[in-house]
Amino acid sequence: MLQHLLKIGIILIISAVIVALLPKIASFDSSYQKGMPWNHETLVAPFDFPIHKTPEELQAEAEKIAREHPPIFYRVETVMPVQVNRFRDRVSNAQHAAPVVNKLQEIYEKGILLLPGELRQEDLRAITVARNNFASEMDFNQVYTLKNAYSALVDFINGTSLPGETKKSLIDLDLNDYLKPNLVYDKQKTRLSLEKRLKEINRIHGMVHRGETIITKNERVSPEKYALLESFKIEQAKTIGSARSRLLITISQTILTLIALASFSIFLYFSRKRLFYSNKDFVFLHCMFLLTVLVGILGYSLELHFLLVPVLFFPIIVNILFGSRAALFLLLGAVLLLAYLAPNSYMYVFMQLSGGIVSIYSLSHLQRRGQLFLAVTLVLAAYILVYSAFTLVQQDAFTTEDLLALASLTGNALLLCLTYPVLYLFEKLFGYTSEISLIEFSNPNHPLLRLLTKKAPGTFQHSLMVANLAEEAVYHIGGSPLLARTGALYHDIGKTRDPIMFIENQTGGGNPHAALDFDESARIVIGHVMQGVELAHKHNLPDAIINFIRTHHGKSKAKYFYVSYKNKYPDRDADEAAFTYPGPDPGSKECAVVMMADAVEAASRTLEVKNEENISKLVNELINTQLKEGRFNNADITFKDIATVKRVYTEQLVTIYHARVTYPKLEKDDRDPAGENDPG
Repeated sequence: MLQHLLKIGIILIISAVIVALLPKIASFDSSYQKGMPWNHETLVAPFDFPIHKTPEELQAEAEKIAREHPPIFYRVETVMPVQVNRFRDRVSNAQHAAPVVNKLQEIYEKGILLLPGELRQEDLRAITVARNNFASEMDFNQVYTLKNAYSALVDFINGTSLPGETKKSLIDLDLNDYLKPNLVYDKQKTRLSLEKRLKEINRIHGMVHRGETIITKNERVSPEKYALLESFKIEQAKTIGSARSRLLITISQTILTLIALASFSIFLYFSRKRLFYSNKDFVFLHCMFLLTVLVGILGYSLELHFLLVPVLFFPIIVNILFGSRAALFLLLGAVLLLAYLAPNSYMYVFMQLSGGIVSIYSLSHLQRRGQLFLAVTLVLAAYILVYSAFTLVQQDAFTTEDLLALASLTGNALLLCLTYPVLYLFEKLFGYTSEISLIEFSNPNHPLLRLLTKKAPGTFQHSLMVANLAEEAVYHIGGSPLLARTGALYHDIGKTRDPIMFIENQTGGGNPHAALDFDESARIVIGHVMQGVELAHKHNLPDAIINFIRTHHGKSKAKYFYVSYKNKYPDRDADEAAFTYPGPDPGSKECAVVMMADAVEAASRTLEVKNEENISKLVNELINTQLKEGRFNNADITFKDIATVKRVYTEQLVTIYHARVTYPKLEKDDRDPAGENDPG
C-alpha cells in the first residue's frame, strides 16, 4: 500500500510542476489544416472581429518598409564656408573665379554625402536631411556624391565662356581638395525612425461582422480562409480568456496531465512490472517524462521556433536504457501534452511520433556508437519528409518561413547528438548500464576477462559457450541479448581465485577435492560466487553485470557434494545451508537464461553420447528441475519463453557436438604407399 501511495505522490508532484509551467491559454475547439477540407459544421461569426494579417504578409510589409525607408543625414553647416573660402583664396583671378565659386556654393547647398558601406547607392530612391531641427525628404538624385560633385564642377567650368587657359588652370587646382561631404549619415536616428515605422504597421486588413459566414462545411481551407480562421481563433481566445477564469484552465490542464501520466504508469504496471515496482526506475522514468515536457514548454516560453525543440532527447535515452516500449509510451504521452502548445498540432504530433518511432527502432539493438548518429540522420529525414508533405498540401511552394522551419529541424537533429554524453552522465549518476557500456565491458581485452583467460582458461571457454547460448536464447524470447552475453562472460570470474578447484581447469594430475571433505569442497565451490562479486566491485563493474554473478546459481544446492555427503554419512543430518548457494534467484529474464545456459553447458560435457536425443533429454531435465525448485519465480519469464529456451539450447548444443564423418583408412597403394594425400 505504501508503495502505491508513493507512486501516486510522485505522479501528483510531477503533474503539479507541469501544470504550473503550462501557459494558461485557451485553445480553439476545431482542428483544421491549410489545403484540407473543413470537416466541421458551417462556421458563422458569433461576433465582429478584425482580419489579422498573416506572419508572411507582415514580414513582407516590414521588408518593403525597411527597403524603402530613407536614411537620415544631418547637414554640417561649417563645411561649405570653409571650403568655399579656401577655393576663393586659391584662385588668383577673382573675376574669373566668381561663377565657379557660385557653382561650388550651389553644390554644397544641395549637399554632398558620403555613403557608408551598409548603404548601396543603387538601392536608394530618397534620403531625409535634418537641418536646424527640421527634416525634409529629398530625391537621391538631388544631392551629390563626391564623384558626382567633381564631375558637375568640371562640366560647369568647361561650359563657361572663360578662356581655355583659365579653364585649364581652374581644373588643375585639384578640385577634389575643395569637395568635402557636408551630409553625414545618422545611423541611430535612421534606426529609431525605422523602428517607429515598423511599429505603425497596421496588423489587420478588414473586418468580419457578426452573422457573416466564415467557412462552410467541406469547403477547402484556402490561404484566405485559413487567414480568417486564424483571426477568429485569436479573437475567440481573447474573448474566452477574459470570460473564463484561470482556475478553469488550470483544472482542465491538470486533468489532461494526470491522464497522460496515469496512462504511462498503467503501461508500466501491465507491460514492465519490474520497472513499475522499482522505486528508482519509476521515479527516473517519470522524471524523464517531466523533462521531455519541460523542454517543449521552455522552447515555447523563450519564443524559440517550436520545431527547434529536441523533444526526442530524453525518449532516446529511455530507449537505450529501458527499451523501446517504455520510450514509445513516454513519447506518446509527452507529445500529446505538448501539442496543446504547438501552432500546428496535428502536423506536430505526426512529425514527433514518426521521428520517435524511427529513432526508437533504429536504436533497438545498439551495437555500435555510430548507430546513434545514423538514428539522428533518419530522424531528420523523417522530420523533413513529414514537414514537406504537410507544406505541399497546404501551399504551392516553400516560403522563407518554411526554410526557417527546415533549418530548425536540422538544429533539432544536431541537438539530439548530445544524448551520447548526457547518457554517459546518467549512467554514472544513477547507476544504469546502457548497451554502449555493455559493448565496452564485453571486449575480451577488459582486464577481468584477460585475467579469466590467463588464470582459468577452461572457465573462460565455458563462459564463452554460455554467452553464445544465452545470447541466442534472448534473441528468440525478447530482452537484451547484449546484456545476457556480457553477464555470461563475467558470471564465473570468482573462479580465478582458485581455478584448479574447478574441473574445467584441471588438466590432469588428480582432483584436489579428493583430499577434502564434501562440505569443505562445497564451501570452496560455493565461495566462487561471493569472490566473483568482490572482484567485480573491485573492477567497478555495474550492478547489471554483478547480478549475473550473484544469481547464476540462485539458491540452488551444490548437488554433487550434497548427495555425496548424504550417501557417505546416511546417519548424519546434513547442514543444508553449507551446501546451498547464497543467491538470490534470478530477477530478470536475462539472468534466468544465463542460469539455464550455465547448467546445461556444464552438464552436456559429461554426456558420453552427444546425440540429439540425449542432449534434448538433458536440457529438459535440468531446466525442469530448476523450474520445479522455483528458481525462476522472481524473473519476468513465461512458460512459453522457457520452452523456447529449451529448444534453442538443444539446437545449439546439437550443432556444437554434431557427429563428424569418419574418414576411411586408405589401403596400401603403390601410387600412394604412405597415404600422404589423405585430405584429413
